[in-house]
This record gives sequence, C-alpha cells and structure tokens, in this order.
Amino acid sequence: MCGIAGVLGPGETLGITERMTSALFHRGPDDGGYETLCGRGESARGTFGNRRLAILDLTAAGHQPMSYAGGKYWITYNGEIYNYRELRAELARDGLEFHTNGDTEVILAGWARWGPGVLLRLRGMFAFSIWDRDEERAYLARDPFGIKPLYFTESDGNVLFASEVRALLASERIERTLCPTAVESYLATGSVTEPWTIIESVRAVEAGSLIKVDCSGGTAVMKPPQQFASVFDVARDQEGDRANAARERVHKKSTGTPRELRRALRDSVSHHLVSDVPVALFLSGGLDSASVVALASEVSQTRLDSFTVTFDEAEFSEAAPARIVAEKFGTRHHEIALSAGSMLSALPRAFSAMDQPSLDGINTYVVSGAVAAHDIKVVLSGLGGDELFGGYPSFRRASAIAPLWKLPGTVRRATAAAAGFSSDPRLDRISTLLRGAQPAQAAYLASRTLFSGRDIRKLTGAQIAADSAATKSTGDDERLTLLQRVSLYETTGYMRNTLLRDSDVFSMAHSLELRVPFVDREVARIAMSLPDSTKLRRGISKPILFEAIADLLPASLRTRPKRGFTLPFERWIREELFREVDGRLSSPGIESIGLDATATRRVWSEFQASERGMSWSRPWALYTLVRWAELNDVALNRTLKLPEPAADPVDASR
Repeated sequence: MCGIAGVLGPGETLGITERMTSALFHRGPDDGGYETLCGRGESARGTFGNRRLAILDLTAAGHQPMSYAGGKYWITYNGEIYNYRELRAELARDGLEFHTNGDTEVILAGWARWGPGVLLRLRGMFAFSIWDRDEERAYLARDPFGIKPLYFTESDGNVLFASEVRALLASERIERTLCPTAVESYLATGSVTEPWTIIESVRAVEAGSLIKVDCSGGTAVMKPPQQFASVFDVARDQEGDRANAARERVHKKSTGTPRELRRALRDSVSHHLVSDVPVALFLSGGLDSASVVALASEVSQTRLDSFTVTFDEAEFSEAAPARIVAEKFGTRHHEIALSAGSMLSALPRAFSAMDQPSLDGINTYVVSGAVAAHDIKVVLSGLGGDELFGGYPSFRRASAIAPLWKLPGTVRRATAAAAGFSSDPRLDRISTLLRGAQPAQAAYLASRTLFSGRDIRKLTGAQIAADSAATKSTGDDERLTLLQRVSLYETTGYMRNTLLRDSDVFSMAHSLELRVPFVDREVARIAMSLPDSTKLRRGISKPILFEAIADLLPASLRTRPKRGFTLPFERWIREELFREVDGRLSSPGIESIGLDATATRRVWSEFQASERGMSWSRPWALYTLVRWAELNDVALNRTLKLPEPAADPVDASR
C-alpha cells in the first residue's frame, strides 16, 4: 500500500514530483523514492514518485519505483494483489525471473508477459502507472471496483497524476478552482461523482479503466481511456434469464447456492489475510463484519485482533453484540471508548485529512486512528455486504414500488410533478421516486439524494449535471433483474464515490491499509447472479448471506435490526458544534464557492426549527463544503478571496 505520484512529459519534473510525493507521506511513511523516466536514447520523459507502507516483502527489495527487464519497465504502485502468489508461480513456469517476494514485481512481470492483459488477471485493489521505455509510453490503471484512487491533470504539455487530489494541488501547477459540476454532484449525493473531482482541472482515472500517455514527442499526449473491466461486466456475465431461473430452482431444492457463496467468501477472506504484518478486524455488531470475523478466524493460523468503537451514547454503541461475536471466535478484542469530547477534538484533524468534501467518512477517520494507535497496519472491513446482498432500504423500496411502473408514464409524471411543488422534503423524495426511469433507479435516487434538483437550483442557480452518477443508466440492461440493478446503482454510486473513497482517504491518513473482502470479483459474480428472492425476506436482512454462514454465527444476529456505524451529529450540531456551523454558514466563504447566502441560511434555519423531514445531513454537507474550501484555499471564482481558516474549527465549550 502506497501513495503514488508522477509527472509525464518534458521539462524539470523532479521538483514537481517531490512536492506531490511529500504531500502523500501519511500514506507511506516506511520508505520513499523517485525515478527519472528515460526513453530511447536515455532522454528524460518524466518522473515517478512513491511513498511506501510496507505490507508485503518488508525488505529493501520492495522499494519503489521498481524496475523490471533491465529497466525496460518501471512502476509506481498503490494496492494489494491477493492472487500474486498464484500469478508468480504461473509466470515462473513461463521462465520469468523474480528478485523480490512481493506483489509489485509480479505486476511488472505480468505486464512483460501479457501486456495490459495482466489487468484481467489481477485480483485485488490497485492503482498504478507503468512506464515502457521502448515505447516511450506510460499507462495509468485502476481496479474495476474503484477501491484505490488515482487522479490526473494536464498542465503545459505534462500529465500529472497522484493518489490524492490534494497532492496534485501541492504540485503548484494547477489553479485552486472549484468544478461547478462537482459541486452540484456533491450537493445531490453528499460526495463528488467520478470522473469529476472538486477541482476544475483534475479528473479521476475511472474504475476499471486504462489510460495511455504517449511521451515520444515534445509533449505528453493522453489517449482516450479504455475500459478493461467493470462491475457491470460482472453483473451481466450471466447466461440470461434461464440461468437465473435455474439458480432459483436449485436454491429451492438444496443448499447449493449458500455453499457456493460460503466457499467464495471464505476464499476471499483467506486471500485478504495475505500479509507480512499482522492483520486486524473491524467488528461492529452487524452481519457483515461478523461474517468477516467468523471466516477469518476459521482460516487464520494465528489469533486475530478485533476492534469495536464504543460511545457514551448507548443508542450509538455496538459494544454488546460485538463482544458476543468476539468471544465466540476468540479474538483479542479491543473496545475503544470514545467520548463526545474526544470525537469533537478529532474533527479538525479529520477535516485536514479530507481529500475531497464528503458528507460521510469522519467515522472512518476516528476508528482508523484508534486502531492505528495499537500499531496495526492492516485491517479488514465488512464494507460491500449491503450493496451486494440487499442490505439497504433501496432494495425493499425498489421491490415495493415496481408495480407503479405498470401505470401509464403520464400518470406517474403528473403525480411526481404535483409532489414536487411541496416544500416538504418527504414529498420531494416521493417526487424523485416517481421520476426515475425505472424502479431500481428511482429507489436508489430516493435513498441517496441529499438535495433535490430544485434545491440545488436555489443553492447555486444551476441545474444538477444530467450525467451525474445519480442518474447514470448503469442498470438498464434488460438481462438484469430488479435487485441486480439496485446493486449496480449502489456499488457504482454510493459505494464507489463515498464509501470506498472515504475508507481509503481516512484510513490512509493514519497509515492504515483497509481491505474489503466482500468487494471481490468472485464474491460479486456470485452475488450478482443470485435470484432476487434470496436477497429479500420478511424479518431477515440479507437472508442469503446469513444462510451461507448461519452455522458459524451467534443466533442473535438473525433478529438484530440493521444499524450503520454513525456518529451523533444531530445532537452535536444543535449543541457543541452550533456556533461553529452557524458561523461558517454565515461567512463570506459561502458566496466564494458559489452558494447563495439566502438559500444556505434557509437550510440552516429549517434544521434549527426542526421542520418536517429536515435531516442534520443537509446543513452538515454545506458546512463541510465551506470548511474544506477554506482549508484548501479553493474557490469557484478566484477573484473572491476566501477568509483565513480559523485556528480551531471546533468550539466544544458551548
């Protein structure tokens, strides 16, 4: 696991790369390095930089940037390839040589053997750039689920790339200007939808894509991205409706489907435990993390550590159910008690670590810091279980509202328009539901929309971008079932743009590698091929997942209602954080980032007045956007000067 950066193209690129790489120190405090990239005739064509968090092959042999084949290939790489041992054995049989014991050299050898075809063989999370000296060409690649981040920008004939947007800002080669489309996307969903980023000139390398950068001429020329794999490919790689019907019959007659899922999950967890340093486990009181703990304890050769965060507020604490799971599997269990004061005091550091504004993620920052304080470098999470196995309300909503799409479209649209005239956010949500092109999209939008298009127009004077991830027709393929489509919206929308991004940024802020065994190609293939009836059952959340590992888990998990890991923001904003949020939402920074002051204050006033359906998430999202822009000296219009950031953004004394 690392932080990567680089400059491709002509000129003095080392200094720029050094600035970006230094900004990524927190991602890799164990080692660092740079390499000037040479083309034919030894002419300089750019620079790679790397910060290393040593997880595999802890020796100096794992140093990056790394070369292969006498310097023909160079790589700077961030991630973990869980099947690297199998690939290494296959490549060795083909005569390729190895001088290290890690996965980085396996990627290089695979590239030398198969070229970009190696990308289809990699099982894991990755973002990297490979330089080919003979071709004088670089490649940027990212894993199909988008677990690991990678961003780029073009500047004066160069292509700059890095693991974080803020590292690109540190290059001092780009304007600190907000992207209007990204702001609208953030207001719509609480996070910025890729390929956009919050910075106008920066884009994400999209999940599962490969970008070629030709450096043979006087400038670095980017070629159009090539999609080599996607979650959508996993979902539609079926044999059609007959295969799904056959699975349905098999499931009714036997336990074959749960056994297949159990095997895939066990195999994934086993691969995710591959490490040369100890691996720990996040343990909440829910089914997903308990499943990971159960399977990890079954396959691990050593006793594992598990971590649960507990709170003063009983309604937010999962100490009791987590303790039951830990005792059953004999983990070394750590309960990390966090008071309101300690969590509030962490907020300034969390905002400083935030790479792009996000409504979510501060909880991950808090728990990751607590785990890293125990000298842990790697932790497994249950992220992904809800998206794949039907754990979110969007799945039930889609099933409930599907009959409405049998009505004439004119009736639905008229009802949506009538509901849209109301100022009640709940009716606005109903309007959103009815406007969806199909029930899966409608259910997803109703679950994930933060501000409606009408609200965004009031806040910014602009329409939400038509091709935002909230409205992409990712799941429109007729071969997919209703709940497969919901899974696609959740995995390519909320999971990719919010959960995975925040998990990476906020765990790596503490030099902690977070691994996600559910977000695995084989697990996803099975999950996406299951009939809808296995994902929804009255009274049981994610029934197929529970059935697959029921014999391992405490019976109490069957009836325990689903709860997410949340912090008590509702109370904080009304009490300890009131003056801080109130001050920011009245500051000059509001207009400098393109928000209308009157509309912003109205959102804040409605929350204070406890108006119907008004969640804490709306004023907090606006506060987060303002705070992030101030901390990073970013504005929509550079002629407007942002106020100086406060020395301490939290006043917990109120």
